[in-house]
Amino acid sequence: MSSISQKILLMKLKTKDPEIFGHFYDLYVSRIYQFIYFKVSSREEAEDLTAETFLKIWEYIFENKKIDNLNAFTYQVARNLVIDFYRKRSQQRLIPDSDESLEQLPDTKTMPVDQRVALASDVEKLEKYLRQMKDEYREVIVLKFFDELSISEIASVLGKSNGSVRVLAHRALNTLKELVERDEK
Repeated sequence: MSSISQKILLMKLKTKDPEIFGHFYDLYVSRIYQFIYFKVSSREEAEDLTAETFLKIWEYIFENKKIDNLNAFTYQVARNLVIDFYRKRSQQRLIPDSDESLEQLPDTKTMPVDQRVALASDVEKLEKYLRQMKDEYREVIVLKFFDELSISEIASVLGKSNGSVRVLAHRALNTLKELVERDEK
């Protein structure tokens, strides 16, 4: 979604029209669910936190609070809820070991069987690599490459400078590359 489209959507959301909020929800729900799922690895918890994310955003809009960047703000709310979730449970790992695979795969119904098997295998490998990475590296990779946020949006979500996010992304990619290369040996 372009920056202009986001600003238009934000202006429409400020009218507090439930139908427009429904459109916003439809645009973001699968992305936010995936973002949260990468952090909690539980379908039920991810669904609950996703719902809570949109409730908080609705409340924020209803109270006429200022939002500068809708995309970054949405992810920031989701991220803060995940942090609160783990604080409440006094756990330190953001992605516990899980037998569940990623939920947000491309539509595989029309894919040939061999492609579906290869995709599932690739996703499983990626999850394995991500679990081995530092939390902040994993988070940057998910935000940048899965959710396609810009460096400035990621910086806003993480509360870091653009330069710090660039360095973090570079280090995360190097770490991922090292994990893949080590696994291939």
